Amino acid sequence: MDASAVRRLEEAGLNAWPALRVALLDGWVLRFADGFTKRANSANPLYGGEGDLEARVNRVEDLYAGAGQRSIFRLTALAPEALDGLLDRRGYRRIDETVVETADIACLDLEGDPDFHVAGSAADWAEPASILQQEPPQSRPILRAMLERIVPRACFGLLLRDGVPVACGLAVVEDGMVGLFEIAVDATRRRAGLGLAMTRSLLAWGRAQGAASAYLQVVATNTPARTLYAGLGFRESHRYWYRVSQAG
Repeated sequence: MDASAVRRLEEAGLNAWPALRVALLDGWVLRFADGFTKRANSANPLYGGEGDLEARVNRVEDLYAGAGQRSIFRLTALAPEALDGLLDRRGYRRIDETVVETADIACLDLEGDPDFHVAGSAADWAEPASILQQEPPQSRPILRAMLERIVPRACFGLLLRDGVPVACGLAVVEDGMVGLFEIAVDATRRRAGLGLAMTRSLLAWGRAQGAASAYLQVVATNTPARTLYAGLGFRESHRYWYRVSQAG
Protein backbone atom coordinates (compact mmCIF):
# COMPACT_ATOMS: atom_id res chain seq x y z
CA MET A 1 0.00 0.00 0.00
CA ASP A 2 1.38 3.42 -0.91
CA ALA A 3 2.33 6.02 1.69
CA SER A 4 -0.73 8.21 1.13
CA ALA A 5 -3.10 5.29 1.76
CA VAL A 6 -1.17 4.25 4.87
CA ARG A 7 -1.24 7.83 6.16
CA ARG A 8 -4.99 8.05 5.63
CA LEU A 9 -5.54 4.88 7.66
CA GLU A 10 -3.22 6.19 10.36
CA GLU A 11 -5.07 9.50 10.55
CA ALA A 12 -8.43 7.72 10.78
CA GLY A 13 -7.12 5.47 13.54
CA LEU A 14 -5.85 8.42 15.57
CA ASN A 15 -9.18 10.21 15.15
CA ALA A 16 -11.04 7.11 16.30
CA TRP A 17 -8.98 6.73 19.48
CA PRO A 18 -8.31 10.32 20.59
CA ALA A 19 -5.89 11.38 23.28
CA LEU A 20 -6.73 13.88 26.00
CA ARG A 21 -4.01 16.26 24.82
CA VAL A 22 -2.00 16.54 21.60
CA ALA A 23 1.20 18.37 20.69
CA LEU A 24 2.67 18.74 17.19
CA LEU A 25 6.41 18.58 16.64
CA ASP A 26 7.60 19.10 13.05
CA GLY A 27 5.12 16.63 11.57
CA TRP A 28 5.07 14.28 14.55
CA VAL A 29 1.85 13.89 16.55
CA LEU A 30 2.52 13.54 20.27
CA ARG A 31 -0.43 12.19 22.23
CA PHE A 32 -1.06 12.27 25.98
CA ALA A 33 -3.80 10.52 27.99
CA ASP A 34 -2.35 10.13 31.47
CA GLY A 35 -0.73 6.82 30.52
CA PHE A 36 -3.91 4.96 29.53
CA THR A 37 -3.01 2.80 26.48
CA LYS A 38 0.14 3.17 24.42
CA ARG A 39 -1.80 4.37 21.36
CA ALA A 40 -3.02 7.44 23.21
CA ASN A 41 0.34 8.12 24.87
CA SER A 42 2.88 7.91 22.08
CA ALA A 43 4.74 9.97 19.51
CA ASN A 44 3.55 9.24 15.97
CA PRO A 45 5.85 10.34 13.12
CA LEU A 46 3.37 10.86 10.27
CA TYR A 47 4.93 13.73 8.33
CA GLY A 48 8.26 15.43 7.97
CA GLY A 49 11.70 14.40 6.76
CA GLU A 50 14.77 13.05 8.49
CA GLY A 51 15.96 16.38 9.92
CA ASP A 52 17.95 16.29 13.14
CA LEU A 53 16.50 13.11 14.64
CA GLU A 54 18.62 13.24 17.79
CA ALA A 55 17.32 16.72 18.60
CA ARG A 56 13.76 15.75 17.83
CA VAL A 57 13.91 12.64 20.02
CA ASN A 58 15.39 14.75 22.81
CA ARG A 59 12.47 17.15 22.48
CA VAL A 60 9.95 14.29 22.60
CA GLU A 61 11.59 12.95 25.74
CA ASP A 62 11.47 16.39 27.36
CA LEU A 63 7.77 16.79 26.61
CA TYR A 64 6.81 13.38 27.98
CA ALA A 65 9.02 13.85 31.04
CA GLY A 66 7.28 17.17 31.64
CA ALA A 67 3.96 15.31 31.60
CA GLY A 68 5.29 12.76 34.08
CA GLN A 69 5.29 9.96 31.48
CA ARG A 70 7.90 7.76 29.87
CA SER A 71 8.54 8.24 26.15
CA ILE A 72 6.83 5.88 23.72
CA PHE A 73 7.18 6.00 19.94
CA ARG A 74 4.64 4.34 17.63
CA LEU A 75 6.41 3.58 14.37
CA THR A 76 5.15 2.77 10.89
CA ALA A 77 6.81 2.87 7.48
CA LEU A 78 5.96 6.60 7.51
CA ALA A 79 8.60 7.24 10.17
CA PRO A 80 12.08 8.44 9.13
CA GLU A 81 14.11 5.42 8.08
CA ALA A 82 16.84 5.97 10.66
CA LEU A 83 14.53 6.51 13.64
CA ASP A 84 14.01 2.88 14.64
CA GLY A 85 17.74 2.21 14.78
CA LEU A 86 18.38 5.42 16.70
CA LEU A 87 15.81 4.47 19.34
CA ASP A 88 17.27 0.97 19.56
CA ARG A 89 20.72 2.42 20.26
CA ARG A 90 19.21 4.62 22.95
CA GLY A 91 17.84 1.58 24.75
CA TYR A 92 14.20 1.71 23.66
CA ARG A 93 12.57 -1.73 23.67
CA ARG A 94 10.62 -2.80 20.58
CA ILE A 95 7.25 -4.32 21.60
CA ASP A 96 3.76 -5.18 20.37
CA GLU A 97 4.11 -5.42 16.60
CA THR A 98 0.61 -4.82 15.27
CA VAL A 99 -0.99 -5.47 11.89
CA VAL A 100 -3.40 -2.97 10.35
CA GLU A 101 -5.86 -4.91 8.20
CA THR A 102 -8.49 -3.72 5.73
CA ALA A 103 -11.50 -5.29 4.02
CA ASP A 104 -14.08 -4.42 1.39
CA ILE A 105 -17.46 -4.72 3.11
CA ALA A 106 -19.71 -3.34 0.37
CA CYS A 107 -20.76 -6.82 -0.78
CA LEU A 108 -20.04 -8.78 2.39
CA ASP A 109 -22.91 -10.86 3.78
CA LEU A 110 -23.50 -9.07 7.07
CA GLU A 111 -26.24 -9.27 9.65
CA GLY A 112 -26.12 -7.83 13.14
CA ASP A 113 -26.72 -10.12 16.12
CA PRO A 114 -30.30 -9.84 17.47
CA ASP A 115 -28.86 -9.01 20.89
CA PHE A 116 -26.47 -6.34 19.61
CA HIS A 117 -27.04 -3.13 21.55
CA VAL A 118 -25.66 0.35 20.93
CA ALA A 119 -24.98 2.16 24.19
CA GLY A 120 -26.49 5.61 24.32
CA SER A 121 -23.28 7.36 25.38
CA ALA A 122 -19.60 6.88 26.06
CA ALA A 123 -20.37 6.84 29.78
CA ASP A 124 -22.89 4.00 29.34
CA TRP A 125 -20.32 1.94 27.43
CA ALA A 126 -17.15 2.66 29.40
CA GLU A 127 -18.01 0.65 32.52
CA PRO A 128 -19.10 -2.66 30.90
CA ALA A 129 -16.33 -2.34 28.31
CA SER A 130 -13.71 -1.82 31.02
CA ILE A 131 -14.93 -4.91 32.82
CA LEU A 132 -14.79 -7.01 29.65
CA GLN A 133 -11.35 -5.57 28.79
CA GLN A 134 -10.25 -6.34 32.37
CA GLU A 135 -9.09 -2.77 32.88
CA PRO A 136 -8.78 -1.35 36.42
CA PRO A 137 -11.75 0.74 37.61
CA GLN A 138 -9.56 3.83 38.02
CA SER A 139 -9.01 3.94 34.25
CA ARG A 140 -12.70 4.41 33.46
CA PRO A 141 -12.82 8.22 33.80
CA ILE A 142 -9.89 8.50 31.36
CA LEU A 143 -11.51 6.08 28.92
CA ARG A 144 -14.80 7.97 29.09
CA ALA A 145 -13.07 11.31 28.54
CA MET A 146 -11.22 9.91 25.51
CA LEU A 147 -14.37 8.43 23.99
CA GLU A 148 -16.25 11.71 24.45
CA ARG A 149 -13.60 13.38 22.28
CA ILE A 150 -14.29 11.23 19.21
CA VAL A 151 -15.35 13.60 16.43
CA PRO A 152 -16.56 11.18 13.69
CA ARG A 153 -19.71 9.12 14.19
CA ALA A 154 -19.12 6.34 16.72
CA CYS A 155 -20.92 3.18 17.77
CA PHE A 156 -20.43 1.96 21.34
CA GLY A 157 -21.46 -1.64 20.82
CA LEU A 158 -22.40 -4.27 23.38
CA LEU A 159 -23.47 -7.85 22.80
CA LEU A 160 -25.99 -9.04 25.36
CA ARG A 161 -26.94 -12.49 26.54
CA ASP A 162 -29.91 -12.61 28.93
CA GLY A 163 -29.50 -8.85 29.29
CA VAL A 164 -25.88 -9.09 30.41
CA PRO A 165 -22.99 -7.63 28.32
CA VAL A 166 -20.76 -10.49 27.15
CA ALA A 167 -18.81 -8.68 24.42
CA CYS A 168 -17.99 -5.10 23.51
CA GLY A 169 -16.58 -3.20 20.57
CA LEU A 170 -16.17 0.30 19.23
CA ALA A 171 -16.79 1.28 15.60
CA VAL A 172 -16.00 4.70 14.12
CA VAL A 173 -17.03 5.81 10.62
CA GLU A 174 -15.02 8.37 8.68
CA ASP A 175 -14.59 9.04 4.97
CA GLY A 176 -16.38 5.88 3.84
CA MET A 177 -14.40 3.64 6.21
CA VAL A 178 -15.39 2.01 9.46
CA GLY A 179 -12.69 1.30 12.01
CA LEU A 180 -13.12 -1.41 14.64
CA PHE A 181 -11.53 -1.07 18.07
CA GLU A 182 -11.58 -2.52 21.58
CA ILE A 183 -13.34 -5.77 20.71
CA ALA A 184 -13.39 -7.98 23.79
CA VAL A 185 -15.32 -11.01 25.00
CA ASP A 186 -16.18 -12.20 28.50
CA ALA A 187 -13.24 -14.40 29.50
CA THR A 188 -15.61 -17.10 30.76
CA ARG A 189 -17.47 -17.31 27.42
CA ARG A 190 -14.70 -17.55 24.86
CA ARG A 191 -14.88 -19.91 21.87
CA ALA A 192 -18.65 -19.40 21.68
CA GLY A 193 -18.69 -17.22 18.57
CA LEU A 194 -19.20 -13.98 20.48
CA GLY A 195 -16.18 -12.24 18.94
CA LEU A 196 -17.42 -13.02 15.43
CA ALA A 197 -20.95 -11.90 16.32
CA MET A 198 -19.63 -8.60 17.69
CA THR A 199 -17.39 -8.01 14.70
CA ARG A 200 -20.15 -8.71 12.19
CA SER A 201 -22.55 -6.48 14.11
CA LEU A 202 -20.09 -3.57 14.12
CA LEU A 203 -19.41 -4.02 10.40
CA ALA A 204 -23.15 -4.10 9.68
CA TRP A 205 -23.57 -0.88 11.64
CA GLY A 206 -20.72 0.73 9.73
CA ARG A 207 -22.10 -0.26 6.36
CA ALA A 208 -25.48 1.15 7.34
CA GLN A 209 -23.68 4.46 7.94
CA GLY A 210 -22.31 4.38 4.38
CA ALA A 211 -18.94 2.69 4.90
CA ALA A 212 -17.73 0.57 1.98
CA SER A 213 -14.49 -0.56 3.61
CA ALA A 214 -13.28 -1.42 7.08
CA TYR A 215 -10.00 -1.43 8.97
CA LEU A 216 -8.79 -2.73 12.30
CA GLN A 217 -5.60 -3.20 14.28
CA VAL A 218 -4.59 -6.58 15.70
CA VAL A 219 -1.43 -7.71 17.49
CA ALA A 220 0.63 -9.75 15.04
CA THR A 221 0.88 -12.75 17.38
CA ASN A 222 -2.90 -12.94 18.01
CA THR A 223 -3.50 -15.86 15.64
CA PRO A 224 -7.12 -16.61 16.69
CA ALA A 225 -8.23 -13.02 16.06
CA ARG A 226 -6.34 -12.79 12.77
CA THR A 227 -7.95 -16.04 11.61
CA LEU A 228 -11.40 -14.69 12.50
CA TYR A 229 -10.78 -11.46 10.60
CA ALA A 230 -9.36 -13.31 7.59
CA GLY A 231 -12.65 -15.18 7.36
CA LEU A 232 -14.35 -11.81 6.89
CA GLY A 233 -11.98 -10.79 4.13
CA PHE A 234 -9.48 -8.72 6.09
CA ARG A 235 -5.96 -8.56 4.66
CA GLU A 236 -2.78 -6.85 5.85
CA SER A 237 -2.27 -3.21 4.90
CA HIS A 238 0.78 -2.34 6.99
CA ARG A 239 2.31 -2.80 10.42
CA TYR A 240 3.37 -0.67 13.33
CA TRP A 241 5.26 -1.29 16.52
CA TYR A 242 6.24 0.57 19.65
CA ARG A 243 9.61 1.66 20.97
CA VAL A 244 9.34 2.14 24.71
CA SER A 245 11.82 3.99 26.90
CA GLN A 246 13.30 2.07 29.79
CA ALA A 247 13.17 5.22 31.90
CA GLY A 248 10.09 6.42 33.74
